[in-house]
Amino acid sequence: MKIKVNAEFWTQLEQQAKVWRVGVLPGLVVVGLVVIARLTGSLQSLEWSAFDRFLRSRPVESPDTRIVIVGINEEDIRLTKKYPIPDRELAALLKTLQSYRPTAIGLDLFRDLTTDPNREALAQVFRTSPNLIGIEADVGSTATLKVKPPPELPPEQVGLANIFFDSDGKLRRCMLASKVDSGEVKYSLSLLLAARYLQTQGIPFEPGRRASDPIRFGSLVLPRFRANTGGYVQAQAGGNQILLNFRSHPKPFPVVSMTDVMQGRVKPEQIRDRIVLIGVTASNSLNDTVMTDAIKGSLLTDATGTMDEYRLLYGVENHAHAISQIISAVLDHRPLLQTWAKGWEYSWIIFWGLLGITLGLLLQSPWKTLLGLAVGSTCLISISYGLITLSWWIPVIPALLALGAAGLTTALFDRDSRLLLEQRSLTLKRTYDAVHNGPLQTLAAMLRSLDDLPPEKLRSQLQNLNQELRSVYDSMHQAIVTGNQRYAQTPIQELLYQIYEKTLERELPGFTSILTFIAPDFTVLKDCPLSPDQKQALCLFLQEALCNVGNHAINASCLDVICRRNKNWYTLQVIDNGACYLAQVNAREGQGTAQARELARSLRGSFQRRPNVPHGLVCELTWRSPRLWWQFSHPFQSTQHLLNRL
Repeated sequence: MKIKVNAEFWTQLEQQAKVWRVGVLPGLVVVGLVVIARLTGSLQSLEWSAFDRFLRSRPVESPDTRIVIVGINEEDIRLTKKYPIPDRELAALLKTLQSYRPTAIGLDLFRDLTTDPNREALAQVFRTSPNLIGIEADVGSTATLKVKPPPELPPEQVGLANIFFDSDGKLRRCMLASKVDSGEVKYSLSLLLAARYLQTQGIPFEPGRRASDPIRFGSLVLPRFRANTGGYVQAQAGGNQILLNFRSHPKPFPVVSMTDVMQGRVKPEQIRDRIVLIGVTASNSLNDTVMTDAIKGSLLTDATGTMDEYRLLYGVENHAHAISQIISAVLDHRPLLQTWAKGWEYSWIIFWGLLGITLGLLLQSPWKTLLGLAVGSTCLISISYGLITLSWWIPVIPALLALGAAGLTTALFDRDSRLLLEQRSLTLKRTYDAVHNGPLQTLAAMLRSLDDLPPEKLRSQLQNLNQELRSVYDSMHQAIVTGNQRYAQTPIQELLYQIYEKTLERELPGFTSILTFIAPDFTVLKDCPLSPDQKQALCLFLQEALCNVGNHAINASCLDVICRRNKNWYTLQVIDNGACYLAQVNAREGQGTAQARELARSLRGSFQRRPNVPHGLVCELTWRSPRLWWQFSHPFQSTQHLLNRL
């Protein structure tokens, strides 16, 4: 017995492995396609968009008051009546700011032209302001993209102002250092201003000899942007770049206007010991703006009410964010944006793909699979968002695609495979049921009366057996072709009448002594909701119960089939008055009994055989309608003559 159980276990395990293999392979192919799509950059734009939205959705941080933006707005330009701002007015602005003793001043204005008659006043301020950093543009081979620095500033007081955009036109990274055409390594305005501020805090600036060398501030090494960092694929990563960790606040920096400073509306303590950035905040006069979707707010976006997808940022604000992330990382331990190594990223994607495959295999219901994948996707997004708040950018879009696509593909193939296996098992079961309730019943009756049968009768019964065997093939072939259409389209009462009449036509010994056949009334079942499989099982139950009477009832003179309904309970009984053969039937516990018990479980009812007083046997199936009480439109249905027949 133990050997048989083990054999059945290994057989079931082997069948399950075949089913899983059919579902797993397509899922693995989908995961492989997702990995290939990421390697080729097909998911790059989606990853950028998710990255931006995660950054923008982070909790609000406090503003960084160590950086003050002096914006030259439209009102300032109207008051000076000229743009660019004349050298005399710019010199006066710088002198006023210097009187407030800022740590450093960044001039985000190109001042390479010296034709202004008041240039000497500005040149004098340049020469006497060691904490002033100007800008130039000197990256790229196109001459039109290059702008020289103010000639009065020494090289160590000039920073690069170049901005790099991704292919979707949005800003996500900034340049720290670059090797220019002359072979010299130059640093950005943001990096030089941050370095000057941190030096006053006792933290040294340690640049490398080459542009690509690590940049250090004390023990902190700025993580360099690579060509394949995060969701990027073969990006231009020349020089030393870093991902921009924008400050998460609608108004991240104090902003004053040029007019506010010149008219004394700015208190000295607002400027003292801070980094001051001077730049244009007038979009109508000069288009010094960049686009990003990773910030909560900016001066231009707040003023114009621009849509989320096109949040515009002034160039001077961009430099402020770049400076803030460096000094905040050094002084406040605010983490810089980092990414996993490529091996870990692709392991992460494959893990979620395998999870999707597992859910597709285990949750065999389509709705359960969709719910499981939804819960898994929610967990993945929550983990990714939680890590971005800690400044870790991990792949969320490829992992989501791997989870969902692999899970749905696996569930689809696994469902088809299981349906095919179930269909085969169902076909075998129905074939056995057809043989059991037909030819085997006839053969059993022949064997019991073999000694008493004359040759002519034996020949007739053998011919009937031959026809029954052939009809099994015909009926199974029709079932394979049409499926459950017969049971789905034909009312249950008609099916039961057909079974009743066809079974009684069979030459079974128990039927020969019956003198009274009380016609059944199956119409009470017309409102009973049954599935096609349940209809078929109910027909088999009636056929098996009638065959038991025909094969085992001794000297039965009456056969009664009762079908009644009491509220939402249904009962189907087959009653005879022959010599009781209950012990004989129970001893056998064959396929018919197994069918009846399985049907009772399916209908959430009960099945029993009990003696019929004073003689005979009652085969009874009772079940409750699955409908709720308010779904019944008819009250108790029964007739007095059915009750009287009990």
